[in-house]
Amino acid sequence: LKKKVDKFLKERGAKIQIREGYGTTECVTASCLTPKDIYKEGSIGLPFKDTLYKIVKVGTVKEADTLEEGEICINGPTVMKSYLNNLKETEDALKVHEDGLTWLHTGDLGTVDEEGYIYFKQRIKRMIISSGYSIYPSRLENILDAHPLVRTSTVIGVPDPYKGQKVKAYIVLKEGIASDDDVKESIYEYSLKNIAAYAMPYEFEYRDSLPQTLVGKVAYRQLEEEEFLKS
Repeated sequence: LKKKVDKFLKERGAKIQIREGYGTTECVTASCLTPKDIYKEGSIGLPFKDTLYKIVKVGTVKEADTLEEGEICINGPTVMKSYLNNLKETEDALKVHEDGLTWLHTGDLGTVDEEGYIYFKQRIKRMIISSGYSIYPSRLENILDAHPLVRTSTVIGVPDPYKGQKVKAYIVLKEGIASDDDVKESIYEYSLKNIAAYAMPYEFEYRDSLPQTLVGKVAYRQLEEEEFLKS
């Protein structure tokens, strides 16, 4: 979507581009933003001047190496003091590191490059482990959403006795497009070309819409619950 909008703007003489950022409820608002004139594929930009970012090895407070994937942690003046009346969740989210600072553990996977640019991957809890491979639903969703007939998609992990989990994709087609055999075959062949074999969905389910949370995000947990009840 960013590429399409940026292309539209450039063709009409505009000197601006879409700027991507990152924020969490626990940090009140955005705390990271791409610079006005610089864009790096997949990056959410640089931390605000009064905010620190750190990538730690998942499940630890040990800082990860440059470009090594880990959990995004934030320190700054907008980080919350606590979850109201929830000591356990607070202790899980706010941790004092060796530097003596209190860091918010976001539960999100990311990396940082040599220039300090942050890259968001996805929620740690959403990661699918299939036959020992780590599969990121957001990456598969980006691929599926790029198909010209797809309006939106969601990918979940379904329990499997052999693989641990297997991948299932939910597809909502663009208005006026019917989920006939030709359309399904087009999306399947496209997926085979663009998705690694170990991450290929075992099933594509076509729906008119997907359940949403109160803030308008796809309620993927509801889809996971539906699959659990089927098993």
